[in-house]
Amino acid sequence: MKGCPYDNAVAEATFKIFKTEFVYGRNFDSLSQLRYELTSYVNLV
Repeated sequence: MKGCPYDNAVAEATFKIFKTEFVYGRNFDSLSQLRYELTSYVNLV
């Protein structure tokens, strides 16, 4: 139902885990490197 605080809870939790495990503290030299490492991360998890 519209306005329910639990509508987005799964997506928010997923992105929080993604940010803390994959993104924070990392620098990517190029977009292609980011794509490669992101694909590897998603397929291994």
